[in-house]
Amino acid sequence: MRILFTAWAWPSHVFPMVPLAWACQAAGHQVRFASTASVTETVAHAGLTPVEVGADADLPAMSTAGPMAAWHTQQRWPVRWSRRPDLLEPGQRAVLDALAAKEIAMAESMVDGLVGFARRWGPDLVVHDAVSYAGAVAGAVLGVPTASHMWGSVDVMRNERTLTGEPRPGLLRIFERFGAAPRIDPDLRLDPCPPRLRIPGGADRASVRYVPYNGPGTLPEWLHAPAARPRICITWGVTTGRIGGPGPGDLLPQVIEAAQGHGAEVVLALAPGQRDRLDALPADVRAVEGLPLHLLLPSCSAVVHQGGGGTTMTATAAGVPQLVVSPRPEQMLTGDQLAAVGAGRHLVRNELLREPDPVPLLRKEIAALLGDPDHRAEAAALRDEVRAMPSPAEAVGTLERLAGSRPAGSGARAEEAK
Repeated sequence: MRILFTAWAWPSHVFPMVPLAWACQAAGHQVRFASTASVTETVAHAGLTPVEVGADADLPAMSTAGPMAAWHTQQRWPVRWSRRPDLLEPGQRAVLDALAAKEIAMAESMVDGLVGFARRWGPDLVVHDAVSYAGAVAGAVLGVPTASHMWGSVDVMRNERTLTGEPRPGLLRIFERFGAAPRIDPDLRLDPCPPRLRIPGGADRASVRYVPYNGPGTLPEWLHAPAARPRICITWGVTTGRIGGPGPGDLLPQVIEAAQGHGAEVVLALAPGQRDRLDALPADVRAVEGLPLHLLLPSCSAVVHQGGGGTTMTATAAGVPQLVVSPRPEQMLTGDQLAAVGAGRHLVRNELLREPDPVPLLRKEIAALLGDPDHRAEAAALRDEVRAMPSPAEAVGTLERLAGSRPAGSGARAEEAK
């Protein structure tokens, strides 16, 4: 079987799909992973075969210019807002419209190259990142099933539709351009988020175990032995590292200060490029750049982060209590869910920025994370739930059955054989 994987040109959207692609290869299937040039090295370093398609969009500019700038500076949104669009204000709805426009623009930048390659290679199945709409178009053009792979969010965002449920006109135009009947919803959604952490209801999802992969790396000597005292990890994520920051209002310096004084070792895990933008660090803070979190977090007693899917799921799989300092509405959903199940705590970045001095509040939350045995117990329970989910190897069988459901004679290779 030939399986075409595709994702946004952003490492944090590629990483969650890598273990499933490995499992498909190990089962004897041919796998290609298509995206734009900026992540071909990411794919190759994971031991997969990259295919460069389309043009690289300026994602940092698209993510911080115009209406999208507000996505990163929101005040607290309603709890479980993704299930209650009626609670959203006009400005919040406009932010979601801007996010959808960015995602559709990304699809536009990839779709011609992706469809062109798919027609030549003839996959039996397309597995695409949940917001890589170009993958949905390629599946529709070829007449093959599609599986949408989520990245660790606690809900299916479904931003390919308006809040009233209609397909976005810009997305429909891409299908129309290729003469393909619109297939807005995938045949299968694969979700690595453990069920207890998900927001109930909404789209159906098939569980697949989250196997942590945050890029290649070498285990440093100081991680060879167990930590001599509690270890706190602070990480501000790949997205922040690529978009920009830290800067005014970033809060990372205050988080570092708040993590000190608990009798714990503090490790600052930085994405490439973040270290150069930091001032001098305290002597007792260890800064590491490019160390994959799946190597670090199993040794930690707590992690403080912004609520990105990769960090959240890696910490969940390691059974580590989490403090989320959320900058964006999607991360607010994650922080609220972690707090609701007792495996973490949640602060909203822009509420902290209104504090004359946010350090005491941050220090109090970190102390509670370290000192409350209930947080450790609930984090361990989530870890056990992750371990009980179907493995990527088991999910391969689901993909095989999905591809086998295709009507005989359909698909690109069948057309070539005529």
